[in-house]
Amino acid sequence: MTTSPSTEDLAYAVIRSGRAFARLWFETSIDTSGSTRSLWPATCRRLEAGQPFEDRDIDVVTLMGEALRVALNAQCPGYGDRALREDTRYDTLWDPRLEELRCLAEVYKHFRDCRERYADRLMAEREVARAG
Repeated sequence: MTTSPSTEDLAYAVIRSGRAFARLWFETSIDTSGSTRSLWPATCRRLEAGQPFEDRDIDVVTLMGEALRVALNAQCPGYGDRALREDTRYDTLWDPRLEELRCLAEVYKHFRDCRERYADRLMAEREVARAG
């Protein structure tokens, strides 16, 4: 029998991974345009402050992921699509900028996955309470 992480453990993972994503996003300096550019600083500040549960930030983080995909594809055609779909931790890259963006993609995916696991747990707990 396996035990699932507690809701608190999942929330902790979301907070930690959100903070890591925000810090690396600031360091990486992706050139974004349009509405994403004006929205991500506030989202990153909230994430860095340990507040990753704001519903308004979910769409912004998704847009940031899309901007990251575009930036990766600009460095190496098709790599952004692959990097957001697959594990690229073991890729050997000789371009320092591409490696920097690849690292950000891995942190982004980890945050996205932690947030999804947490949301799934909350949904499951609500369903169990409703059925019980």
